[in-house]
Amino acid sequence: MNVKKWVVTHFPTIKKGASVGDALHTMREYACDYCIALDEEEKFDGVLYKSSIWEANMDEKIDDYITFPDFYVVEDSNVEEAALMMIENRDQILPVVNNNAEVIGVLGVQEILEAFTELSAMDEPGIRIILELADRPGELKRIIDVLANNQVNILSILTLKDENSKRQISIKVDSDDPESIASLLEIYEIKYLSIIEEEGF
Repeated sequence: MNVKKWVVTHFPTIKKGASVGDALHTMREYACDYCIALDEEEKFDGVLYKSSIWEANMDEKIDDYITFPDFYVVEDSNVEEAALMMIENRDQILPVVNNNAEVIGVLGVQEILEAFTELSAMDEPGIRIILELADRPGELKRIIDVLANNQVNILSILTLKDENSKRQISIKVDSDDPESIASLLEIYEIKYLSIIEEEGF
């Protein structure tokens, strides 16, 4: 899923040549510990962190304290890629830029968590089915076909490989009747680990 849906567009910026005092004032206004640095053409120039200027003179220019991140996101990136970057980067934010190197927003840990909450359909009411399947082609298709043929709408599917060459599968379906879902799976001899009703929010 494209990151645009979760990008925070209200974020602190600072121009190259500004003072440390200006940067700290902007950070206080936004109640955060960073500013996105822009060059003379309003293009992305890097990130300025409070920790790097904490002991600097208030009248000092910020230019030498701006760091260009190893990781940033372009606007057509997917959120899974952004999450991987954030894990690798171990930083609090990812700048998001367009094709003209203009910053359109930032992504933080909160936004990544919100994205995966939606991707897993945790925010929607329904029934979550947890199964364990052999990790080979066609295993998941049978489950999907059974649900589709019985008019059960799928809200999300997640898979996780375990140590025994199997996959745990989480399927969220649009239903408020866990007993009927359990009965359906039993009719088709589909073994499941758990069936959980989720209220959403």
